[in-house]
Amino acid sequence: MFEEPQNQSIRFLGHNFRISGVCLDPINNGNVTYVPLQILESISVGAPNVALVQFSSSAAREAEVNRLRAYVESFNPDFTVLELDEELNRQTGFISFVWSSVMLVPLFVLAAASLCLVGYSVLAINEQSQELGILRAVGAKPFTVVKIVSLQNLLVLLASYAAGVALGTIITLIILVSEPVVTTSTVLEIVSWLLVSFAVTFALSIYPAVRFSRKSVIEMMSKA
Repeated sequence: MFEEPQNQSIRFLGHNFRISGVCLDPINNGNVTYVPLQILESISVGAPNVALVQFSSSAAREAEVNRLRAYVESFNPDFTVLELDEELNRQTGFISFVWSSVMLVPLFVLAAASLCLVGYSVLAINEQSQELGILRAVGAKPFTVVKIVSLQNLLVLLASYAAGVALGTIITLIILVSEPVVTTSTVLEIVSWLLVSFAVTFALSIYPAVRFSRKSVIEMMSKA
């Protein structure tokens, strides 16, 4: 709502309100302003739709909440009392469930990418079987065949990851808030998972090359 909160203020019913702080709020897409109840009452606003109540540390919380709910229901049945901790736990539980479900998507994407790269590796080996068989016939070791195919897969994998990371970053910035809060630990965690998925995908992609390198020269040439 504010571009420069420390230099801006809100004018309401002829009164100026100083902005003491700004926070991320999921209610109404963040377009929410909190004002102390005493100040609202002092400017003749007698019917707020939301009131925040804070209990002292020595109060019996559950008993006080039940007493407050009974009082509110007797005053107006349309009003309700919501406990912040209960609502917070419910919302965080829902977010955790959604996040756990979303985290399954990268696993499916990684599996699909690995299958595609393995398929590409098999196709490339079939197309180059004659050349690779000739190399083996003139004295090349099986490791040379694996090395050639691995370098090809590595180039394809690096290009794919570069495009995927760039596109994923852009989509994330579009979906999330304009200025997301990303900590150093979050960046390190993302980089670690990317490196692990890169290593797993690359290891799976060279498996067809390892199997092909163990074949005899006659078997390699017969695939041409």
